[in-house]
Amino acid sequence: MGNSQGMDYSDNQVTLYTSQSQVVVDQLRQSGRHVVDAAFIKEKYGETAHVFLQAYSWYRQHASKIVERPRDADSAIWTFLNAKYLDYSADSRLIKLRVPIEKIVFFRMSDWNRILNLRLLGTEEEQVKYSDKLKRYNVDYEGDVYTTAFYPHLKTELVCSWQKLFQYDDEIKATKQLPFEDIQGGIWEIQHSWVESLLEWKI
Repeated sequence: MGNSQGMDYSDNQVTLYTSQSQVVVDQLRQSGRHVVDAAFIKEKYGETAHVFLQAYSWYRQHASKIVERPRDADSAIWTFLNAKYLDYSADSRLIKLRVPIEKIVFFRMSDWNRILNLRLLGTEEEQVKYSDKLKRYNVDYEGDVYTTAFYPHLKTELVCSWQKLFQYDDEIKATKQLPFEDIQGGIWEIQHSWVESLLEWKI
């Protein structure tokens, strides 16, 4: 496990950072709240959206068991405890939030990236063993296990491994310590009252 470090926590709230468009900032000011619509994901990822939507759908189903999902929230909003992990774009605004800890689902960014790419989530040894199985079945692209119906047993193993995404959530909420630097937080909404400030990008 990585070097444990404290997070910015006080009064049951955690400091998080998120990158959002000016449209989202305006919506927060006008309505006091922002949630993600599935149409946004389709627009963001274009032709590859169907692959990402499958991963997002899995996350929505399982993360909602940890933090209840509002009905109008089609997907999570990604936040980080360290602003350096945020993606910069010309239209984006860097938002600093103070969010109640019980509203956050904690996980590693590197783990989520494996799920986004429809890959096994496990130790290095588990990944090597799974890779060997794929070779025995002549599977060249790991994502085919999930997107086709040809490998049901391999798909079961793959999807079961994704549950490890949430393995640090309870520990972080109990200890207020981050076991790895690349911890991010999924939240279902941004409430205007959670916005502490709009920051300038340092690039």
